[in-house]
Amino acid sequence: MTTEFRGGVQVRNLTWTPFASSKPLLNNITFSINAGERVLLVGPSGSGKSTLLRAIAGVLQDTESGGMAGSIETGSSGLLLQDPNDSIVAPTLLREVAFGPENAGLPREAILNLVESTLASVQIDKPLQASSTDLSGGEMQRVALAGVVALRPNLLLLDEPTSMLDSSSALAVRQTVIATLKASQQTLIVAEHRFDGWVADLDRILVLDHDGQLAFDGMPSQILAEHRNELLDLGVWIPGEPATAAKPIKLAEGEFTCGSITVFTGNSGAGKTTELNRLIRADRNSETILTGVGFVPQQPELTILGNTVFESANFTARLAAQGLGIDAEESEQHTRRLLDLAGLSALESQNPYEISGGEQRRLALATALAHNPMSVYLDEPTVGQDRSAWASVVGLIVAAREAGMNVFIASHDQDLIALADRVIKIQPEIAMFRPPAVSKVSGLAILAAPIILLIGSMGIVSTKAGLASVVAIAAAWLILTMAGLKFKAPKLLIAPVVGVLSIGLSNWYLSRGLQLETGLTAALRVASFVFPGVFLATALRPYRLGDQLAQTLKLPARPVIAAMVAMERIGFFTGMWSQLQFIHNIRGVTAHRSPLARIRSAFWMTFTLLVQAIRSAGTTAVAMDARCFSKSTGRRTWAEQANWRQLDLLLITLSAVVAAVPFLVR
Repeated sequence: MTTEFRGGVQVRNLTWTPFASSKPLLNNITFSINAGERVLLVGPSGSGKSTLLRAIAGVLQDTESGGMAGSIETGSSGLLLQDPNDSIVAPTLLREVAFGPENAGLPREAILNLVESTLASVQIDKPLQASSTDLSGGEMQRVALAGVVALRPNLLLLDEPTSMLDSSSALAVRQTVIATLKASQQTLIVAEHRFDGWVADLDRILVLDHDGQLAFDGMPSQILAEHRNELLDLGVWIPGEPATAAKPIKLAEGEFTCGSITVFTGNSGAGKTTELNRLIRADRNSETILTGVGFVPQQPELTILGNTVFESANFTARLAAQGLGIDAEESEQHTRRLLDLAGLSALESQNPYEISGGEQRRLALATALAHNPMSVYLDEPTVGQDRSAWASVVGLIVAAREAGMNVFIASHDQDLIALADRVIKIQPEIAMFRPPAVSKVSGLAILAAPIILLIGSMGIVSTKAGLASVVAIAAAWLILTMAGLKFKAPKLLIAPVVGVLSIGLSNWYLSRGLQLETGLTAALRVASFVFPGVFLATALRPYRLGDQLAQTLKLPARPVIAAMVAMERIGFFTGMWSQLQFIHNIRGVTAHRSPLARIRSAFWMTFTLLVQAIRSAGTTAVAMDARCFSKSTGRRTWAEQANWRQLDLLLITLSAVVAAVPFLVR
């Protein structure tokens, strides 16, 4: 269990065994960290570094099932998660970084000053109203760091804070962290694979081994000097030690025309991922069913298909073997060889969602190569890899080139870039700032208008009243449009149309003598509030609504904010659905477009989204709790004032007029 005290950190006999696992991930770990100490946490991929940080933060059991033994004592902590997508809880940079200070009850003016200074310290030069999700992976990582640092916790827990950053951005992040520590005397535990830039500013190093045990604990200079060989055997990156790829390997037999490796590089946010995605969609090989391209996105878990690591890796290869008449057993042996070369052979029977992030990335690479594609697209393939895993990844990339594949990579990894045949530096485009869409109507007005129209619909007892209501709605619509309120025609309108038609037809069919007016009146009654409500819903902005519910109506802040964050995440999953469709297309799930293939693709996409939704709910809760959401005491403050907007009164007035029309026209 985790308890609080005002010192540093005390961990005694900590053991964590994941659910359904017979082997502990963290095994009998004991150490003590004094207040103000700066500690580096290292170890091979899958050794439990992220798990240990979550345990210290007191949030491990909020997201994962398993058995914990031992005790942890620590002060207030702020945790930066490994995947920055998990940390984003608000729609704009202002509200994202302000989330922690709001929970802590800081005054509004102090929050605004703190947000500006913190964003500047992590080199985010964007307007405060810029979208927090319209960012590159590296920018999102820096914004997530700003959200944690802004709270000024006693203990700062950082999980690979510079893994997705270019060298200049990584330097800025380290300088920000060290400056913050010097100013506040905070305690730091930072987990990194490549820690060259951290060593000079840290007091101590903790090393985990493959069995989740604490192998070494001491001063960095001492540990690096006295245990160099042991660290290399563990796969730890040692400063100054050159990277070496795995021994040359062959992915397939036969003679091939050598392919190429092209790397897109540039500063974080320059557009490397954007260029990679543009190229893969333009690649004519992607039109070749099952044999065209391989793809590893920044979120490798999106490529998972199957209940085990082997099933996921072999999925496309199996379909390709069937389509090309290749022996299935030979194809499976090829997949198993790739998993072995990726260092994953011991995990073949494990659930692919339960392995570490670095292991998932290697699984995605093995998956991308298993069906011998003509071209391969890799987005940051070496992120989260220890030294040995890095060698395996690079060995597979080089082998793919030798097997005749054209490999395109987005990366800031200088050791990987050195192996490329061609390097293209992406220069960021200077684009005009486009703020996130902000409704001109407040959330409360959007909620109130359909309720008023619902009351008015009770007066529609004839076709004449219904048609009059339709005319009134059209007139109100025209007035609101002229006043500057714009509405989108959402795809969600399809369901209400079907529903209204069903109600009209059923009422017509069940009426005496099949009275057309009965069905038409029922349909108009429902349409009078459903259609305006759906259109108004497209203008609803969750955080604006949350501000009003909590500040104007004085509803409890905690459930309101939890609901608003959940609503904001819906847009994230909408975008993920499109990405999943593309990934499934190039993996052959929808090959030949048969009904069975479509059903299979829909099943896996739905299942993947469900898994991601469950995972996201837990990790988002962790990100929120890491910024005092559930631990806050006293009155919560708000970075922005909830105000009624100009069109609110007009919308409410027009809704009342429209609602009155059916009662006046009989």
